[in-house]
Amino acid sequence: MFGLFNKSKDKNEGSKQSYPEWYAELQESQQRWFSFLEKLEAKMEELATASIPELKQLLQEDEDLYKRTFHRVYSGVNGQLNNIREKARDIYEEKVNDLYYNINSQISVLDKHHDLLSDFRSACSNRYNEFDDKYDYWRKQIEKTQERDLEIEYQKILNEFETIKDKFSCKQCGGNILIEKIFLIETYISCPYCHTQNTFAPSTLGRNLQNIARELAEQRTAHLHEAYENEKDKERDLYHQRHELSLSIIHESNKKVVSEVQSKMDDLEEQRQFAIQNAPKLREVYLRAMYDEWNKITPDLKEHNEKMYQNQLKY
Repeated sequence: MFGLFNKSKDKNEGSKQSYPEWYAELQESQQRWFSFLEKLEAKMEELATASIPELKQLLQEDEDLYKRTFHRVYSGVNGQLNNIREKARDIYEEKVNDLYYNINSQISVLDKHHDLLSDFRSACSNRYNEFDDKYDYWRKQIEKTQERDLEIEYQKILNEFETIKDKFSCKQCGGNILIEKIFLIETYISCPYCHTQNTFAPSTLGRNLQNIARELAEQRTAHLHEAYENEKDKERDLYHQRHELSLSIIHESNKKVVSEVQSKMDDLEEQRQFAIQNAPKLREVYLRAMYDEWNKITPDLKEHNEKMYQNQLKY
């Protein structure tokens, strides 16, 4: 795990006295950093594996329309997870970056041992990225506990509407009034016979349609959102791949090797630039499809939704 200096040791085999005095401090700091992240990763896993079943059960059992108890517990779990991530960030700045800059300020980049310092920072940074990937994994697993089968809830609303739409009568003449659509709020409906204004109050289920509409639309277009997120992540991954290749030829003297690596770097950069250009397009495709679904579910909100859509396109 801690083979940061293997390459450098090979170069200086049998001449330990040639290592600078800060060499041991780098080794110790790297080992402590790696060990610290392992402990944080274990805490994240313990927190997530204990919380996920509890959150799923709580979501099912929470009878509150707005699931406030669930969301309170969910926010608490996310807060604990973020605290773990912040600890990693703080220690990285304090124990890795500060040490790197402190030593870097004392030696020249032309120093024969400067690569030891660069390798230290690179190894610690890579390990930090691994930790961050695990954080993202557990964050997404916890995020999934919010997911409800909104299609079932939507179908219940539609079924109820079919039951009540032709059972509303005028308070004045008793004439039957057909409810032509799902209303989200109390609404005045004119009697077609005596023209009396009747107040129609939607049920709790009917009112809830406004609360689940966007999330239902997002579930229906989740595949498009995933395509956008993947393209966005691809740009970052390609950048890191290119960066690793650039580091690999810093001390390379073989021009053929350098040329081959540079060619790979150029190809990665071309892919990265495509991802940079394509990601916003995929985002726009997703947003348009999501808002279209949202408008189908709650057509009365279309004007308001379209304003939101235009605002989102600006960011």
